[in-house]
Amino acid sequence: MKRRIRLFLQSMMMLLISVSLMLTNASYSGAEAAAAAGPGHPDPGAKNGFDPQGRMVAKFGSPVIDGNVDKVWSKAQPVSPQHVSGEVEASAVLRALWDDQALYVLAEVKDPHLSVASVNPYMQDSLELFLDENHDKTSEYGVDDVHFRVNYENNQSVDNGDVQRFYTAAKRVDGGYVIEARIALKSKPENNKVVGFELQINDAKGSTRAGTLNVFDATGNAWNDTGKFGELVLNGKGKGDISGVNPYDLLNLFRSTLKLDFKLYKNPDVVTEALTKVVAANVLNDKKVTQQQIDEQIAMIQAAVDQLEMTEEAANEKYFKPVPDAYRMASDQPGTIERLTYLAPNVTNGMDEKKLNVYLPYGYDPSDPAKKYNVLYLMHGGGENEDLLFGGPGQSKELTKILDNMIANGDIEPLIVVTPTFYGGKNDTALFHEELTNIILPLVETKYHTYAQSASQEDLKASREHRAFGGFSMGSVTTWYTFIHKLDYFKYYLPLSGDSWVLGQGAGGSKPKETAEYLAKVVKDAGYQPQDYYIFSATGNLDIAYPNLKPQIDAMKQLTDTFIYSSDTTKGNFYFIVGDGGTHAWHWVNQYIYDILPDLFH
Repeated sequence: MKRRIRLFLQSMMMLLISVSLMLTNASYSGAEAAAAAGPGHPDPGAKNGFDPQGRMVAKFGSPVIDGNVDKVWSKAQPVSPQHVSGEVEASAVLRALWDDQALYVLAEVKDPHLSVASVNPYMQDSLELFLDENHDKTSEYGVDDVHFRVNYENNQSVDNGDVQRFYTAAKRVDGGYVIEARIALKSKPENNKVVGFELQINDAKGSTRAGTLNVFDATGNAWNDTGKFGELVLNGKGKGDISGVNPYDLLNLFRSTLKLDFKLYKNPDVVTEALTKVVAANVLNDKKVTQQQIDEQIAMIQAAVDQLEMTEEAANEKYFKPVPDAYRMASDQPGTIERLTYLAPNVTNGMDEKKLNVYLPYGYDPSDPAKKYNVLYLMHGGGENEDLLFGGPGQSKELTKILDNMIANGDIEPLIVVTPTFYGGKNDTALFHEELTNIILPLVETKYHTYAQSASQEDLKASREHRAFGGFSMGSVTTWYTFIHKLDYFKYYLPLSGDSWVLGQGAGGSKPKETAEYLAKVVKDAGYQPQDYYIFSATGNLDIAYPNLKPQIDAMKQLTDTFIYSSDTTKGNFYFIVGDGGTHAWHWVNQYIYDILPDLFH
C-alpha cells in the first residue's frame, strides 16, 4: 500500500509539471484573444493613469497570466502609488485591464532587497489587491469584497474571498520582480462601470515590513474597511472586442486537486484517472481551444472529486468548510444585539465601567422563561474590543448574519452569544477568568433565559454543559486560561489561532509536550472524564499562530487518555481544523466558528 501511494505521489508530481507546461502553451490562444481586443487608445481625459475624478482606469484586454508582460499591457496606462508609509526603498508601476470575465493587474516592482523571511504574509515583499465589486463601501467586507495577496515567489494568501477566483504568476527580474494577477468577477463588467479598488505593495526588510506603497489608501486601514478603497473605472471595450478564453479556472482546480491528501481516500484512482485524462487531452496546447472544451475538463475533475470516499481513519479529522455566500447575506429571521454595562475591579483597587454585547436569536421572548438557551462567550483578539464581532445594537456584521442563517436553516439550535473584552478591569488575559465567572456569568445568565437556576457559583457550575467559551488570537490565549482555571464552569472550548501561554508566551510551540501535559493535569486534578469537556480548535496554515498552535495540538494528540482526537463527538472530545491558506484574519475565524457551531451543546 505504501509503495502504491509513493508511486501515486510521484505520478502526481509529473502531472503538476504537465500543468505548468500547459500554462505556457496556453499563452498562444490567450495572446491571440488579447490582440483581438483591439489596439487600444489613450484616454485623453486621463493623467498618469487616473481620470479627472481621480479614478484609476482599466482598459479592455485579456493578458496571459504567466509572468511575461504581453503587448496588450501597453493599452493600460501606468499608475504609480500615491501614498508611501514607512522607510520604503521599493517603487512600483501598476496597470489594470479587464475583460468579460475578470480583472487583471500588472505590478512591475523595483526593489533592491527582496525577502519572504517573515511568517506574516503581509510582511513579505508582495502585492495586495482589494476589490469592492458592488462599490457599496461597507466598512466590513461583504460577499462581493476580496483581499488577496501574492509575494514575488508566487505564494498566495487570502484575507477575504474565494482563492479559486485568484490566479497569479510572479517572476524575479533584475532589480525587482513582476507580478501578474487575475481576479474572476462575479457580476457582469461593462464600459463605465466603477468598482472599489486598491493596490498595495509591501516592502520587506528581512523578517519585518519596512513600509507600504498604496494607490489610494493613506490610512493603512483598507485591510479592515472597504470604505478606504479608491475607485477603478472600466472602459475601452469597442464594438467587436472579445475576451480571451479562460484556462485559469481549470488550472486552479487542477492544482487544488493535486493538493488533496489522497492517502485519506478509499478510491483515489477515480481522481487520478480524471487528472490523467485532462493532461492527455492537452486542450490548453490547442490554439483553437474553445471555452466549452475547457469547461468540460473542469466538469470531469469536479465529478471525480465528488466521488471520493474517505477512509475511516481520515474521517476522524475535522475539515475546513467555507461559509456559503448565502450565509453571509442578511436573513429574514434576524437576531438582535443588546449591550450590557457593568463594573469590574482594576489593578489600582478601583472599578472600571465595562460593556459587552449580547446576540439574542430570532424569536427570543423575554416574557417566556420556559424556553432556555445555551450560551457561547466569544473573545476578540489583541487590539480589538467587544464591538469587533457584532458591532453593537442595531448593527449586523458577518458573524451575526452567519448565526441568523444557521439558526433559520436548522443547522444549530437557537443560542445566545456574548462578546466581552479582556481590556479594562485587570487588563490581563491570564486573569480575565475571574471577571468572567464572578461578574459576567451572573449578569448575563440571570438577565436572559439560560440553564443557570441562579447567579450562585454552585448553579453556574451545575449548568456548565450549556456553556462554551472561545476566542481568536489573544482571545484564544484567554480561552486556554479559562480552560485551566474555570473548567467547572464551561464544557466547550474554542481556541482559535492561539496557543496556551501558561508556561510562557508561545509555549505551545517552544514547549508543546510540557504544555499538553499541563493541560492534561488540569483535567485529571479536576476529576473529569474525557466526555465531560470538548476542545474544538482551528487556525490557518498561513496564520502567524500556526507554528505555535500546531505543535501543541500534536502533543495533545499523544495524550489519548485525556484528549481523544476525533471529528465524531460521540467518539472523541477534541479536534483541530486547518484552513488551507488561512491567515490571521476574521474572514477565516468566522468560518471556523461556522464549522464548529454544529458540534456544540450535544
